[in-house]
Amino acid sequence: MGKKRVTSFDVAKRAGVSRSVVSAVLNDTPGIGVGADTREAVLEAIRELNYHVDAGARSMKTGRSMTLAAYGDTRHPLFIRLLEGMQQECELSGYHILLCSPRPKGNAGGRAELLELYHQRKIDGIVTLDHTSYRDEEWASRVSSAGVPYVSVEGYAEVPGVYSILADYSGSVETALGYLMREGTAAQPGPVYAEVYHEAAADNWAERNRRDAYIGWCKAHGMKPVIVRIKEYGGEWAECLQGLAGDHGQPYAPLLVNWSSAIPELYRTAHQLGLRIGEDVRIMAADNTIQGHRLSLPSLSCVEIPYVSMGEEAVRCVLQQMSGGKQAGQTEKIWLPAVLRPGESA
Repeated sequence: MGKKRVTSFDVAKRAGVSRSVVSAVLNDTPGIGVGADTREAVLEAIRELNYHVDAGARSMKTGRSMTLAAYGDTRHPLFIRLLEGMQQECELSGYHILLCSPRPKGNAGGRAELLELYHQRKIDGIVTLDHTSYRDEEWASRVSSAGVPYVSVEGYAEVPGVYSILADYSGSVETALGYLMREGTAAQPGPVYAEVYHEAAADNWAERNRRDAYIGWCKAHGMKPVIVRIKEYGGEWAECLQGLAGDHGQPYAPLLVNWSSAIPELYRTAHQLGLRIGEDVRIMAADNTIQGHRLSLPSLSCVEIPYVSMGEEAVRCVLQQMSGGKQAGQTEKIWLPAVLRPGESA
C-alpha cells in the first residue's frame, strides 16, 4: 500500500494554525496578513512533513493548470530552440510545457486536440511554431471562439486578429548587407542575392521582405540589384559562383544567400571550383537554421533568426492575454530583430 499523502490539514495541525493560514502562506493571498513567526512555523511544518501542493486541487481553485501547450515538429531544430526560450520564460512564471506534435498523415488529432486539452483545463494557452505561409483562418476562428490564449510563431503575419511573434526579415537582410559590405573590406562589386527555394514553395511574406530589403539596400547605395534564384538541391551553385567572377581579374562579387541550409552544397561546389571561401569569394547567409557559424569551415557569417527569444516572447504574449490582452493595450504582431553572427566566410 502507498504511503498516505500529506495534506494542508496535516501542515496546519503541525504548525498550530488554520488551513486558511497555510493557504495564505503558500499562495501569498492578498488581504490575509500572516506574521513572520507564524509564516516560519508553517514553512517549518511543510519542510518537516515534506508537503507538496496538490496541483489538481490548486487547478480546481484557481481555474489554471499552470501548463502551456507547445505545438510543433520535435524533429525540427528550430522548434527545439523555440522550446528553449519557452522553458526559460515558463520557469520564471511557474509554468510547465506540454509538448504536442503534428500527427502523421491519415491519423486523426493534431491541433483539434489542443482545444480539447484547453476545455478539459489541462492547458491554459497554446503556442504553435508555424511556417511563414501559415494562415489557417478556420483554426484561428476556432481558437478565438473558444477564448483560448494563443500565439503563432511565424504564422499569420498578414492576418489581423491573431497574435504572432515574427522575425524582422527585412532588418535581417539590411544587417547582413551592412556587415558584408562594411568599411575596411577590399574594393568589390555590389552584392549578389541568391534566393534558394523549394520546388513547391509559395512566395511568402518572409521571402518578399528579404528580397525587397535587398533591392532597397542596393538602390540606396547606388548599386544594381542582381538576384539569382537557386532550386534547393538543384545543383545550380557552380553556375552561380562562376557568375560572380569579375572581368579582367576583378574580385568576385560578395554573395548573400537567403537560407543557411543551402550552405553545405554551396561550400562543396566552391571547393570543387578551387575557390577559397572568405578569400576568393565572400559569402553570408540571411539566417542560421543549421547553426552554420559553428558547424561550417570556414565558419559562416550570418544573421540568426532569434528563435530562443521568440519562444520567450511567445510565453509572455500568452500570459498577457490571460491577464487582459487587448484591454491592456497588447500588440498583436511582435517583431524581433535578427542577431549578427560574424564568421570567416565574409
